Amino acid sequence: MADAGKSRGEEPDSRRGTAPSEDHRDDDVLARRARLKRITSLGQRTGYGLYLLSLALGAVGIRWGYTPLLSTLIAVALVVGSMLLAPTIVMSHGIKAAEREERQAAAAASTEQTGI
Repeated sequence: MADAGKSRGEEPDSRRGTAPSEDHRDDDVLARRARLKRITSLGQRTGYGLYLLSLALGAVGIRWGYTPLLSTLIAVALVVGSMLLAPTIVMSHGIKAAEREERQAAAAASTEQTGI
């Protein structure tokens, strides 16, 4: 029964009721940030792909004429692309800012330790 918590992904110190170590928290934050980074990247690629699709469909409409279906597809591609891009762009900027802040904090800490 000792490894029952490990099957759920819990660490031994969380089962004992003690606070996880600082390194463990940092690992969780970095893992969560990496997951969010992958999700935002996928969302941005999908959103920009939908923009490209709407552009291509618009070119088809110019060349062979617009139909109600083609106009609807263009509008849907633009709306869904915008709905995907807006939050993912904001999230990616937040992730980059957090990474930049961590780098600056690490540089400041190493500067303090060396006494420069």
